[in-house]
Parts: sequence; C-alpha cells; structure tokens
Amino acid sequence: MATWILCIYTATLTSFLLGRTFVEGVRKDCSNHTTSHKVKRNTEAGLQKEKAGTRSPSTFLDDLLCNYDKRIRPSFKGPSVNVSCDIYVNSFDSISETTMDYRLNIFLRQTWTDRRLAFEENEEMGYSDSVSLDPSLLKKIWVPDTFFTNEKGADFHYVTTENKLLRVNSRGEILYSIRLTLTLACPMKLQRFPMDQQVCPMKLESYGMTTDDVRLVWKETDTPVAIADDLVLPQFAITSIVTTQMIMEYSTGSYSRMRAEFTLERQMGYYMIQTYVPTILIVILSWVSFWINIEAAPARVALGITTVLTMTTQSSGSSGAKPKVSYVKAIDIWMAVCLMFVFAALIEFAAVNFTSRQDKEVARRRQKVKQKQEEKEKAKNLNRKKSNYSGYSVGGQQLNKASERGSQQAENKDQAKNGGSIEKPVNPTEFMDKAKKIDSMSRIIFPCAFLLFNAIYWPTYLG
Repeated sequence: MATWILCIYTATLTSFLLGRTFVEGVRKDCSNHTTSHKVKRNTEAGLQKEKAGTRSPSTFLDDLLCNYDKRIRPSFKGPSVNVSCDIYVNSFDSISETTMDYRLNIFLRQTWTDRRLAFEENEEMGYSDSVSLDPSLLKKIWVPDTFFTNEKGADFHYVTTENKLLRVNSRGEILYSIRLTLTLACPMKLQRFPMDQQVCPMKLESYGMTTDDVRLVWKETDTPVAIADDLVLPQFAITSIVTTQMIMEYSTGSYSRMRAEFTLERQMGYYMIQTYVPTILIVILSWVSFWINIEAAPARVALGITTVLTMTTQSSGSSGAKPKVSYVKAIDIWMAVCLMFVFAALIEFAAVNFTSRQDKEVARRRQKVKQKQEEKEKAKNLNRKKSNYSGYSVGGQQLNKASERGSQQAENKDQAKNGGSIEKPVNPTEFMDKAKKIDSMSRIIFPCAFLLFNAIYWPTYLG
C-alpha cells in the first residue's frame, strides 16, 4: 500500500514540475530568442558562430517581432507619427465626362519610423542598413490607416504575386509600397468643352487616427507625385501636378489630409477632325446654292435640305455621348450657330425664289386689270349707243354726262387699286435682277458673318 502511495506522489510531483517548466519556457521564449546568440556553445561550430555574432533569418525575424504589439502605434503617448508619402503614377486608364471620374494605376509608398523594429546591422548575414521582408508580415506590425476620400472603386493586384513591398532599416524606418488601381471622383466644369481644362484631385486621409496620432505629409522631394515617362493620354495632356497638405475638421476630430491635383488640358485634335472641320465644310457647302441658277429650284432645295439634315445629325452625334448638363457648352454654341447659318441659306433661297417670281405675278395682275378695263370699255360703248336712241331732252343729256363722269371716276379708282394705269411700262427683268442681287449680296454677307463669328468664338474659348 505504501508503495502505491509513493508511486502516485512521485508521478504527480513529476507532472507538476514538467508543466511548470513548459509554461516558463513558453513565457521566456522571446527572451530565449533574444539572448540565444549570447549563450556560449561547447561545440566548435557554436563557438565560431558566436564569434561572428550571426543569427539565422528565422531567429532574426522572431527576435524582431518578439513582444511587438501591432495594436499600439509607434511612440505611444508621445508625438504623432509622421507618415511620409509619395506616389508614382504608372498609367491613366480613362477620364470620363459622363461619370465625372478618372481611373489610374499607381504605386503608393508610405514611410514611417517604428523604433520597436530597429536592429543591429550584420553585413555577414545580410542584415545591412535595410532588410526586405515578406508582405505577410504586414499583418503583424502597425501600419497607418490611409485611405482615398474621393475613391469610387479600387483594385489590388495579385499577378503574379501580391504587389506589396515591405522594407525596414536598422533605425526602424519602414517603407511600405503597394500597387493600386483607383477610380477617383473628378467634378468637371464643361462650359468650355472641348477647349477646357480639368483639375482632378486625389485626396488621402487617415481614416480613424486624428492628428494627435498620425500626420500625413508629402515626401520632401521635388516630385512627390511622379508620372511615368512614357505615359500618354489620348485626349488629355497633364500640364501640372500640385501637391498640398492640410488639416480637415470633422465632428469626430481633426484629421490630416494630403491632396494632389492633376491639371488636364484637353487635346483638340479629335474634336477638330470629328466635329469642327466637318461642320465648317457643311456650312461652306450650303453657300454653293448662292451660285446655282435661280430657276434650278429642285437643285437648290435639295442642297439646302441635305445640309440642314446633315448638320442636325452631326449635332446629335456630338452631344449624344456627353453628360446632360444644365448649362451651355462651347461646342453647343458652335453647333447651334452652324445650324443657323445652314438654315439661313435655305431661307435665302426661299426669298430669292419668291422675288424672282414677282414679275410674273405683276404681269398676271396687270393682265387681269386690262381685261376688266376692256370689259368696261365695251359696256361703256354699249351704254353710249343706247343713250343716243333714248334721250333728246336737255335733262336726258345732263343725265348721260353725269353717268359718264361716274363711270370715269370708278375706272380711275380701279386703276389706282391695281397698281396704277395699265399704260405704265413694265420691265420684265426688274424682279429677277432683285433676286440676283440678293444672291450676290449673300455671297459676301454669309462668309463675312461666319468669319466674324469665328473671330469671336476661338479667342473667347481658347484664350
């Protein structure tokens, strides 16, 4: 019996001592990693390693992250962490006036100092001034909560690997670089479209940490926002990039903001080829009718209607893909004036055609008056013959004379109403000459008016 009790006591004591040793070993694991390189080895290889002061990469990383708490920012309860940023623009994918945004591909680089990750240099093992670490370690260290305030959509890149870079130097300075594709909002003013300049912003802020904890600043360099040398935009040219930094006040506190503004100048080549040159040619084509014979009405009408319909189609096509804004754009003014010139050329032919037909109309009216005069003369002669047989008295003669005077007055009134005496000579080319004169004047007035419009339009919107 005593033997059994002794065995149970011995087993219990052994288990207790082993468990305590294991717990203490776990608790002292970090310190063992830190001091393991200082413990002397009895073997010759161990002595050589210790003499060189070397550690394996795994031991180096374990020592680096030992007792590290990612929930606490660097310099906790001390000054705020300065996060220095710079951006490299790899490409501009699209700039949309319809959705008021632009899409670009960038490398965002953030640099800050975390003294907890400082280490001693060891060039023999590759631990020189800086060490590149696996991006998976980002989940184990503190990183700033930077975000884009005007972001409408974003994508990370994973081909052929996760496009992130993490590097730390011996002083604890951390470089974190990530590749992003962003769709950012860009409010546009299109009054001068397509001769406009747009300023598209990029805004970065700390999401949850106020200025007491984090301050975002642009990297102290000439170009904190750089673009690729071979970057070419199809419709725009980047004329300038302006960077600023400020403090934004919200109900939740003060937050640090960085802002980059891309000034984009629209290139006119596409719109000159697709809109301006065709409409100029259509307007000039409408003037051809001024040189076509006045009597060739079908040709002039067909030309006028064709140019009006073509201009209408061109106007619809130029504005179909653009946003439906409530104000007038420069291209709208151009299309409206060109349509007005084309329509005016068609109206000019209507006026010319009407004027040229007036000689025939006047001749027809005069012929009608002449017929009425002849009928009245016949009736007058007939009345005279009747009066010769019906009256021999003095009173009858006076009545006939009064009747003749009344007939003469009525005849004079009819002549005055129908344009005067029919004996007035008629010039058969009078109205045709007027119509030709209208055409001759239009050949000068229309081009001069269009040139005047261009002299006002282009300096106004290009200036």
